[in-house]
Amino acid sequence: MSAIGTQAVKGGLCGYGRSHGPALVHGVKQKGLVRHLQELITSPRSRGYSPVHLTDPLSSSSNHDTSQHKSGTTHDDEEEYDAPPDQLIGIKTTLLGLALSLGFCLFAVQFSFAGIIPLGLTTLGLGLALLLSIMGVRALGETDLNPVSGISKLTQLIFALVTPSHSRNAVTINLIAGAISESGALQAGDLLQDLKTGHLLGASPKAQFYGQLIGSGVGALVSASVYKLYTKVYSIPGGLFQVPTGYVWIFTARLVTGQGLPPRTPEYAGGAALIFACLTALRIYGNSIRNPDGSKGAWWVPYVPGGIAVAVGMYNTPSFTLARTAGGVLAWYWIRWRGREETPMIVLASGLILGEGLLSIVNLGLASAKVPHF
Repeated sequence: MSAIGTQAVKGGLCGYGRSHGPALVHGVKQKGLVRHLQELITSPRSRGYSPVHLTDPLSSSSNHDTSQHKSGTTHDDEEEYDAPPDQLIGIKTTLLGLALSLGFCLFAVQFSFAGIIPLGLTTLGLGLALLLSIMGVRALGETDLNPVSGISKLTQLIFALVTPSHSRNAVTINLIAGAISESGALQAGDLLQDLKTGHLLGASPKAQFYGQLIGSGVGALVSASVYKLYTKVYSIPGGLFQVPTGYVWIFTARLVTGQGLPPRTPEYAGGAALIFACLTALRIYGNSIRNPDGSKGAWWVPYVPGGIAVAVGMYNTPSFTLARTAGGVLAWYWIRWRGREETPMIVLASGLILGEGLLSIVNLGLASAKVPHF
C-alpha cells in the first residue's frame, strides 16, 4: 500500500473512538478482543457504516436480518449504512481542495518546466486527467487493476494532435501531459480503495481525510528520498531495474510525435471499440435480468469478455499476469475444491506482499552499505 493509503487507514482507525464509529470498539469492550474477532470472522456482518451505541451489535444485526426475512427484503434491496453528516466532508471542502490541487499542479509544472510547456496545454492535461481518472476508477473496481499506463497513452495521443510535431519540445510536452493523466488516475484509484475500505470498516470519512492529508505530505518527502537512494545505489535503468514502463513512455511519445502510428491503426481501434461497446451493453442487459429467487444478473454475464479486462491483460507483462493466474488457481483450489474459508488465503496473500516489500527495503539498505551479495 502506498504512503497515502497507509496514512488513510491510520486516519480511519483514529475515528473508531468517536461516538459514531464502527461497532468494533463496542464489541471488544463487551466481549473481549479474541471472542469479538472470532465472531467478526465467522458471523455475517452488515456492510457499511454502523454506530457504536448499539446495545448488542450482533444481536441487533440478527434481529434486523430476521425482520428482513419476514418482510421479504434482502441486503441488496436496502440502503447501506452511511456515516452521519458530522463525519462527512462537506462539498465546500471538496471543491476548495480540488481548486487548490489543480492550482498547485499548474504552478509546479510551469515552475519546473518553464518555457517548455505552455499554460494552455497544462490546463488541457489537467482536464483530461479529471476525465480519465473516472475510467481508471471504473477499471479498478471491475478488474482490481488500474490501467494507468494505458490511460496515459490516450492523453499522449490527444496531445500529439494539438502539439506541432516539428516543435523541439514535442516529446517532452507529450511526456508531461501523459504523466499528469497517469498521476490523476493513479491517485483516484488509491482514494477509491482507501475510502471503500473505510466504508466497509465503518471508519469516519473525516478522520480518513485528515489522515490522507498527513500521508500525502509525508509520502511525498519519503518517496523522493527513497528514489534518490535507489538511484544512488543502483543503476536505473540497469540490469536489476530495467524500467520497461519508461521505455514504453518514451517510445510512445516518439511514435505519436514522429513517425506516426502503424497503417490501418484507426480502423482497427474503431472496430475494437465497436465490438466491446456492444459486449458492454450486453453485460449491462444481463445484469438487469431478475432471477426467480429475486437476485439480479444472468448466469452468462461473467463469461462475456469486458474491454477493460482484455486491455489490462494486453498492457501487463507476462510475469505479472502469470503470477495472478497462479494465485487465482490456488485460491480456487482452496475455496471451491477444498471448501475451506477464504480468510486464510487473504492472510497468506497479505503476508506475501508485506514480506516482499519489507525484504526489498532490507536489500536496499544492505546494498547501500556495500554488503557483498549475489
